[in-house]
Amino acid sequence: MSTLPLTDRLRRWSYLQDVELWLDPMPGHRRREVIRELRTNLADAAADVGMTNAIEDLGKPRDLAREFVKAEPRRRPSWSLGVIGAGAVLLVAMLAGLAYAFGMSDSLLDTGGGSAEGAFLGIRVLAVGTESELSWTWSGWSWPITIVAVIAFLVASSAWRLLRR
Repeated sequence: MSTLPLTDRLRRWSYLQDVELWLDPMPGHRRREVIRELRTNLADAAADVGMTNAIEDLGKPRDLAREFVKAEPRRRPSWSLGVIGAGAVLLVAMLAGLAYAFGMSDSLLDTGGGSAEGAFLGIRVLAVGTESELSWTWSGWSWPITIVAVIAFLVASSAWRLLRR
């Protein structure tokens, strides 16, 4: 077997990373076997039709991974997808919190400056807005955000699969 050019190796690596993400519900040892097999098959197919065509022939990473996962006897939770789900909730909450803080600062500057206290989903926000200073102080813990992030984690990871064992 000949060595693949760097561009082909990068294409293969990127494709296999995407497939591996969607193979997360599969046990680790089986996932590594599948990726190893795909790596070899792609190298062999690239010698015949080129890496781009070989990857196109396999289809989208998510669809390919779905076929492998369906063939597995037991499925486990997809923890990495759960982390992505919880992270998305936290990112949206953070952006909404920043919008809230900017709104407080804008209001302060429109009224001549000063400081004001507010609350965003249970987190206390102290905003200071003057011509020489613009700052926010955040304190406390948001149970609503925590609860929604945990629910997003459990739903996205399909954690209920643990109960079937």
